[in-house]
Amino acid sequence: MAALLAGCSTTSGGTQYKASTHNVINIQEQAGGAKVRLLGFTTAAGVNESPWCRANGPISIGAGKTPAQFIHDALQEELFMAQAYSPSSLTTVSGRLDALSFSSVTPANWEISLTLSSSTGASYQTANRFDFDTSWTAISACKNAADAFAPAVQDTLKKAVSDARFKTLFGQP
Repeated sequence: MAALLAGCSTTSGGTQYKASTHNVINIQEQAGGAKVRLLGFTTAAGVNESPWCRANGPISIGAGKTPAQFIHDALQEELFMAQAYSPSSLTTVSGRLDALSFSSVTPANWEISLTLSSSTGASYQTANRFDFDTSWTAISACKNAADAFAPAVQDTLKKAVSDARFKTLFGQP
C-alpha cells in the first residue's frame, strides 16, 4: 500500500531555478545600486500549495520546498546575481503568494499571483499566466506541469521586476 501511495505524487525531479539575464539586468537598472534583504514569503489563506493533477496526485515542485519558498529562493538568486542583495541591508522585502493554480489540459498553464512588499512602505501585486505544452496522457501532462513550474516562476518574476513599481521596493523614486 505504501508503494502505491508513494507513486501518486507528480514531481519535477527537483527542477533547479536558474536566474534570467533579462531579470538580472532589470533588477540592476531599477535598484540603482541599492540593496535589499529578503524576508520569508508566505502563502495567502485559501491557496493550495499542493494542487492535484488529474488522478495522479499532487504536483510537487521538488527539493522539499513549498511554492512560496521556491519563489523566495528564486527572487533571492535574481537579486544576488544582480548584486542587489545584502543579508545585512536595512531595507527588507517580503512576499505573499496570493494565487497558484494550473491546468494540465489544453491550453496548459500556470497562474501565479504574488504581492511584494518593502520596509520602504511600497507594495504591489503581479499576476502572471505562463503557458506550457501538455500531453494526452495524465502522467506526461502532470510531469509537464511540474517541470513548467520553474519557468513559470521565472516568467512571473520577469513581470514583477519589469514593473516600474519594483524600484520603489528599494526606496527609489
